Amino acid sequence: MNSEKQYIQAFNNGYVLAKHEPDFLNLLIRNLTPTNNYLQGFFSGRKQVDMENNKNHLSELQLLRNRSNDIELSIDKDN
Repeated sequence: MNSEKQYIQAFNNGYVLAKHEPDFLNLLIRNLTPTNNYLQGFFSGRKQVDMENNKNHLSELQLLRNRSNDIELSIDKDN
């Protein structure tokens, strides 16, 4: 398997584990460092899930802020 295919395979494996079994993944990589192409892809897959989760959390936070602002505006109008 060439290094690009190996990286993609590892990225997908890391992504799926991070998405569905994050505790197991954290246990698995606790003492690993990305020293080869496979591990680099594996860690990148995990990082991708982390970035997606952060983006989702930021979107949810923005939605809550918008709702809060709407509620404050309606309270001000009632007074």
